[in-house]
Amino acid sequence: MSSALKGVPWPVWERVVREEPEFQHMMPLSQRYPPGPFLTLMVMAGLNDYQLRGKAEVAYWPPLAGHLERATAPSTPNELATLLEAFYARERFKTRKVRRLRRFLGSALAEQLWQMTPVQTASQLNALWQATATAMGQEPSDKTIAFAAKTLVIALLLLGETGFDFSGIPLPVDQRLQGLTPHLDDESIRRLWDAVLGELRKCESRLTHVHLDSFLWQYAGARDRETYLRQLGVPPAAATQIVSVL
Repeated sequence: MSSALKGVPWPVWERVVREEPEFQHMMPLSQRYPPGPFLTLMVMAGLNDYQLRGKAEVAYWPPLAGHLERATAPSTPNELATLLEAFYARERFKTRKVRRLRRFLGSALAEQLWQMTPVQTASQLNALWQATATAMGQEPSDKTIAFAAKTLVIALLLLGETGFDFSGIPLPVDQRLQGLTPHLDDESIRRLWDAVLGELRKCESRLTHVHLDSFLWQYAGARDRETYLRQLGVPPAAATQIVSVL
C-alpha cells in the first residue's frame, strides 16, 4: 500500500485536509471566534462527532456551523456549552452528548484551552490529547478522543499554525476505515496504517496521521474512487495503482 500511496504528491496531501468537512464548514468561525475559544469549540465538536443522523459532511458539520454562525460568539466555556446544548439536544443520543458537552466544557482543561494561543496549543498537542482523554474518562486511543485531537489540529491549520508534532496520536478508526480492511480489528488497522505512514514519511517527512486519515476517510466514502483521486490531482497512473491495492 505504501508504494502505491507514494505516488500522491505533497500538494494533494495538503489539499485533502482542506477538503475535510470540519475544515470547510468551520472556516468562517475561525475568523469570528478568538483563537482560544475556537480551539476549544473544535475539540468539543470532535468529541461529539459520533452516531450521527447521516454522513458527517451533510448531517453534522454544516448544521453545527449554521447553528453557531447565527449566534454571538460566546465569551466563556459555559456560554459555549449553553449555545451548543440547544444543538445537541436535537441530535441522536442527545442525553449522552449533552452530558459529554457539559463534562468537557466544565473541565479545567477547557478553561485552560480557552486562554491558550495557537503557538502554545501546538507546542503542547500531545499533552492536550492525553488530557482530553483524562477529562472525558476515556482511553487516549478511543475514536472520539483521537478524532478530537485531529479536529484540534485542523483548528490550528485554520488559524495558520503548523508547528505541531502529531506523532504518537493514533488514527480515529471509524466505519469507513474499517471498511477498507474489514478482516482486521481496530488495533490491527492502526498498526497497518502506522506502518504505511512510516514508509511514506521516508519520502515526505511532512506527512502526519491527519493527512493519511483525511485521505482514507474521503477515499473510502467516494462513489468512484479513481475519479476522486484524479480530481484531487493524483497522477492517473498512481490513481489506478492505488485503486488496485486499496
